[in-house]
Amino acid sequence: MNSGRLPGTWSDTERGKVHMQDGKRSALVLISGGLDSTVACAMAREEYKLKIGLFFDYGQRALERERESAERIAEFFGMEFVEINLDWMKRYSSSIIVGGSGRSDDFPSSWVENRNGIFINVASSIAVEIGCEVVVVGFNREEAIDFPDNSAEYLDSVNEALKLGVSKPIFVVSPTLHLNKKEIVKRGIELGIPWESLWSCYEAGDRMCGHCDSCRRLKEAVSGTGAQDKVIFK
Repeated sequence: MNSGRLPGTWSDTERGKVHMQDGKRSALVLISGGLDSTVACAMAREEYKLKIGLFFDYGQRALERERESAERIAEFFGMEFVEINLDWMKRYSSSIIVGGSGRSDDFPSSWVENRNGIFINVASSIAVEIGCEVVVVGFNREEAIDFPDNSAEYLDSVNEALKLGVSKPIFVVSPTLHLNKKEIVKRGIELGIPWESLWSCYEAGDRMCGHCDSCRRLKEAVSGTGAQDKVIFK
């Protein structure tokens, strides 16, 4: 163990989970209105006391629809809804999510540089100040192939950095970390998430477009399941 770590930081952990010994720890949940964060929230509720649902405005095209969904999901799970403005990210991003022209390298056109890192660091700062010990995120095995900041390796690295970056123990967990989209949908059905509240589309509109990468992943994941008729696309 690194002898330079702060006293009181986590020493014995598993990826995606903190062992409970003395009641439920309080958790801050990153919510986007999408499938992964909603199912992660539902799974986390079994182990942690959910305190705040944290939503970010980073200039995304689907901001209004995502916000509406995130607010409803926070209410469903009994969390306080808190929004943080990071719309400066749009100014410096080429991601199509924020209206950019896309990338010319090997990363997906929807990639936003260090988005998860920024979100997690902001969330961790808030968590320390309000007395939460856990930050819940919705990573998954399937998207980790294209988005390395969804991977188990990334989660491990984030938690190592937080041992030196905050003054009290904060651990980032992802209950969905080792699941693919189909498995996440299955867990969502089992846990009774509010399917009608989801917004997983990069676009704004009355209904999810059904064509963007995020919609295609969701459409494929719910196909043939009990959730198929509850998720409406154009």
